[in-house]
Amino acid sequence: MTYLVSFALLVALIAWMVGVYNNLDHLRGVVCNCWCQWRKVTRQRNECLADFTALFSMLMPQGDPLPRDLRRMREDSERTLALALEPRWGKVHGFVGGAEQLLRHAVEESMHVVAASPVMRSHASLQHLCSNMEISLYQQEQMTTLFNRAVAEYNAALVAPSARFLAPIMGFSAADALEERYEKPRSAT
Repeated sequence: MTYLVSFALLVALIAWMVGVYNNLDHLRGVVCNCWCQWRKVTRQRNECLADFTALFSMLMPQGDPLPRDLRRMREDSERTLALALEPRWGKVHGFVGGAEQLLRHAVEESMHVVAASPVMRSHASLQHLCSNMEISLYQQEQMTTLFNRAVAEYNAALVAPSARFLAPIMGFSAADALEERYEKPRSAT
């Protein structure tokens, strides 16, 4: 009888461990899938940005640094995406998000320049490219939100009482979220 109780406890323990593993593995898969989707929309954004920057730089005054900065940040983004094939696991925060926030800020600044210039506002091709940029920025923002939500759920599961002990043994570690959308600092008045 004691063997039967011991066997039942062992089976229950193994079932619990398998359940914890399956849950963490599923959540990690969701994080990886969201990361792939984020990379895809970011690449699309970079393609739109290349077209936008090419036309934008022709309409900007000679020597203005904004088109050059946009080009450089887009190239940096592409290099980073080529290296970051999967999300970052561990304790390094803001590995991509900070650079993406700066790029988004520069794109928004260039769109404000377009909106403020009568010549640029009347340029049909530039307006079309601006619309494409707005759509791609929105898609990237949505995928950032989905990725961050998936990371939060996965990381919460890692620190849950059922997984706190087993996760490190099974090779699971926390994922790093992308930083939230860039917010301009408010001036103190």
